[in-house]
Amino acid sequence: MVNTMNNVNNEPADNPLPPVEPPSGRFIAQLFIIPSLIVAGIVGLFLLFSWSGSQTQDWQTLIVNLGRDNTHRRGRAFHDLAQLLNSGKATETGIPLERHPPLANALADLTNRTLAQQSTPEQQADRLQQKVMLVRLLGLVDVPQATIPVLETALSDNHDPAVRQAALQAIASAGKQAIDRKANVDKTRLLTGLERILNDDDTALRRDATVALGVFSSKTALRRLDSLLTDTDPIVRYNAAVSLIRQGQLQGLTVLNDTIRQAADDRASLDLSQPKTRAEVQAFEQRWLLLQLTFKAVGNIADSLDDKQRSNFQAAITPLTSNQTPDRIRIDAKRVLQQLKK
Repeated sequence: MVNTMNNVNNEPADNPLPPVEPPSGRFIAQLFIIPSLIVAGIVGLFLLFSWSGSQTQDWQTLIVNLGRDNTHRRGRAFHDLAQLLNSGKATETGIPLERHPPLANALADLTNRTLAQQSTPEQQADRLQQKVMLVRLLGLVDVPQATIPVLETALSDNHDPAVRQAALQAIASAGKQAIDRKANVDKTRLLTGLERILNDDDTALRRDATVALGVFSSKTALRRLDSLLTDTDPIVRYNAAVSLIRQGQLQGLTVLNDTIRQAADDRASLDLSQPKTRAEVQAFEQRWLLLQLTFKAVGNIADSLDDKQRSNFQAAITPLTSNQTPDRIRIDAKRVLQQLKK
């Protein structure tokens, strides 16, 4: 037995094995990379189709979750539904989701019921957050017959100012969408609600009410905007002026010109080192914001101004291009001057 094995081991190999070669890069790619790409593609397509289908069909689930007591679930549903409404997705029949009546009616109904609910002291903060979220979502929906009546309700002075402010912003958004596509909007009660806020003492609400009013082009709305050009609050005056200019009413140019001239006459008020107290800082930030918004508004309408209007703005802006003006304001002023010269 042993002899036989030795003989076998000592015999020369008649057919030697071929030399071992390392695998090529192409071979490795065929083994690993290409199958991985195929699998990734399949998974990607699956996720895409799953996401597309859920985005167009799961708005019902999102609205249900908006009505739940779980704060985190509500917050996630608010985020997802807002994204969905802004995504441009459509239903299976081709209707954009933001114009889908069943979605609008369901959201409006939930909002209406939530606004009518009474809260215990322990629930008050949580319930307020829910109301604000729902009202904001209505501003993303372009079905005015469903959303506007609920937003009118949210303007009522028995609601928290945060809810009323969200309603004003939603009216500006939803109203603009509807009017841009020439949809019918019942403005009578809505304008009454806006007028009630404009006669109030809450400055923040009055500013947002002016923006919301500026969406509408009725004679009543335009007359009220015109009266707001002499309001005591500079932001209200600015919002009224821009709203009128947007609708071709050029009397608002005076407000923009006056804002720039006042800044040029009192450049010390633009000095970053001047404000010391919190109130002074807030007033300073408002002046800067108002001036920058005014520059932007003038730049946007520069092409539509006649020679006299251009000349008036150039005369008002030029002093703000001097070295005595803070850098940021001086740069903005020079940019607007260039736009006026084109």
